[in-house]
Amino acid sequence: MAAAIQTIAMGGEIMGYLVLKGVSIANANAISGITWGFPAISHFLGFIHALSRKAINSEHQLTLAGCGIICHQHQVHCYRNTPYEPYAFALTRNPLTKEGKSAPIVEEGRMHLTVSLIIECDGLNTASDQTKAKQLNYLKQLAQQHKLAGGVITNIDDCYQLDPAQHKRELRKLLPGFMLADASQCLADLNASIPNNTLQNWLDFSAFKYVCEVNKNEEGEEQVSWQRAAKPFAGYLVPVQIGYKKIAPTLAAGQVANVRDTQSPVSFVESVYSVAEWIGSPSRISNLSDIIWQYRYSDPFYVCHTTSVVATQFMSSDDFDDDF
Repeated sequence: MAAAIQTIAMGGEIMGYLVLKGVSIANANAISGITWGFPAISHFLGFIHALSRKAINSEHQLTLAGCGIICHQHQVHCYRNTPYEPYAFALTRNPLTKEGKSAPIVEEGRMHLTVSLIIECDGLNTASDQTKAKQLNYLKQLAQQHKLAGGVITNIDDCYQLDPAQHKRELRKLLPGFMLADASQCLADLNASIPNNTLQNWLDFSAFKYVCEVNKNEEGEEQVSWQRAAKPFAGYLVPVQIGYKKIAPTLAAGQVANVRDTQSPVSFVESVYSVAEWIGSPSRISNLSDIIWQYRYSDPFYVCHTTSVVATQFMSSDDFDDDF
């Protein structure tokens, strides 16, 4: 994992931003650890890293790094019979086995979604419009050849360069849509005010709670009403999976059987969770670094944060309890 970070960092200073606009994805993974409803941040950064590994070795020599995520539309394949029941995923019916019996069902959460990705890019030729157009067209075609979050990319509307000096105007071109920003500071503030309760504090961002209020009418009779309790912070805050934590010493290549890559060391990990915010107004974005996600690696943590967040935040083991 450390090698992947070093490969991106070697590209030098990021020279500009690209936009993959209107990326339509079919049957993407909707489950991220114990959260569901949207792919994990690592899915998008892994997609960008896969593109960068091929683009840097091509004739265009493009290096891609961080990624901003703007969601335009999403449809999770789930249903519920009544508004008071939990959702259930709509699963596929697999063919019968050789014995003519029903194949076992492995529950998978899938979704259709349309997103736009703002990508940090180094190596874009801004001196020649013709060369730049070839680079952008190459990247668009390369992206269509890959999967994103396990889903198939069915369409990309456009690929163009973004002017960071006019980021608010550029973001308005991507409306309607919601930008995913890092809100880990909200969880840190809540943990500071209510210590030793990290898991419950995190759940408070996802749960809908109702409070019973008892009032008396004019006749002195008690009347009961249920009111939704306010969340710890205002905003469209959601729990997200942001990376992994190593839970055992790293094993040398070849020591673990049945792994996908037999040439690399292996680490057993658990998911790390935090809080993110969906922002629908570009006027709230003071800088593109507020929505550009990047990897942060500090043994034993391998997590994603936006570039505006201090790199050392949440990197100490003291910031996590055993539930995370």
